[in-house]
Amino acid sequence: IKMKILLIGILLVCLNTFSGSTFDAITKYLSINNYQWYHYYSIGGTAAIFFLMIFLNFIGGVKKHILLKQRSYYLLTILRGIFFIPILLIVFLSLKHIPINIFTMLLMTSPFFLLIFAKVILNEKLNFISWIAIFIGFCGVLIVLRPSTSNLNIFIFLVLFVAIYNAFNFTIVSKYSHVASSYGFTFYQYMPFIIFSYIFFIFDPFIPTFKELLLFSFSGIIVMISMWAWNAAYHIAGKYSSVISPFFFTQIIWGTLYGKIFFGEKFDSIAFIGIIVIIISGSIAIYNRNK
Repeated sequence: IKMKILLIGILLVCLNTFSGSTFDAITKYLSINNYQWYHYYSIGGTAAIFFLMIFLNFIGGVKKHILLKQRSYYLLTILRGIFFIPILLIVFLSLKHIPINIFTMLLMTSPFFLLIFAKVILNEKLNFISWIAIFIGFCGVLIVLRPSTSNLNIFIFLVLFVAIYNAFNFTIVSKYSHVASSYGFTFYQYMPFIIFSYIFFIFDPFIPTFKELLLFSFSGIIVMISMWAWNAAYHIAGKYSSVISPFFFTQIIWGTLYGKIFFGEKFDSIAFIGIIVIIISGSIAIYNRNK
């Protein structure tokens, strides 16, 4: 039974990272081809919500997952959605200006921030090895970036902010998991941003071609699947989450492949050393969590 749980959990984490990188690649393609973010996200987000509504009918109904038990629960879920609004904007704009492999690598700092938030918010114990691993992991980031005045820009720091947000968001969901199901959290996280996108869409309407409609819709649905796979993986794995968590770093593989195949991006040998440092230190930090 343990091996079956671990295998399913690992497959779900890999599905999360692959679908997440697929969304990033589509977003980069659209951003560098001068599509407007509000056209992309309003159409794609609407398709994703419709997809979610149809899916919920097969797992207990919309009412079970969308209507919360107490009025006070709506405050937290809606606030999460409001604070999520700048995140997808940052993703769209950042992928236009930095390589997808660097973008992905920066997102891989999320596990380190997750451990820090787990200590601060959830009062989880972090031993000395975990703290050392976190420090070494950030050193790995510096090795990849090799920051200088010529290659640093605002988008590097904005993507790091996204990584911090992702870690904080997951910590909050873990602490307040009783407030809503994973599907409920997903719905209320998306809706404010979709409404925000439509405000701009109304003043600058756009009629997509059939190909564009498929691409926008597919991207919106694929990022929804990515979020579901993440939640399902940790729900299934339970106490074995420390074993499946290192597979989160497989997103570096997908991001690097997408960058090389579709955008001609490359990593040099020094950058690969930095990536290895990040993966090893992150795995050690996660594995030693609560030990």
